[in-house]
Amino acid sequence: MNNAIVDGWFINDFHRRNSMAAQREVQQMSLHPCSREQKLAQIARIRQHSATAKESANLGRSKVRGF
Repeated sequence: MNNAIVDGWFINDFHRRNSMAAQREVQQMSLHPCSREQKLAQIARIRQHSATAKESANLGRSKVRGF
């Protein structure tokens, strides 16, 4: 990983890639705007999926441990 400051803006290559990805995401969102309700519904789906995945992983771990 390159830890040198690139053009005085980025700490390292990891920071540069994340910054560029964030800029692309903002640009993409501005091209495809959605309502606040749509965004909140999307966040709720992500949270629900995350909670379901955690429960599934925990259940799998407890079966492996024999509890």
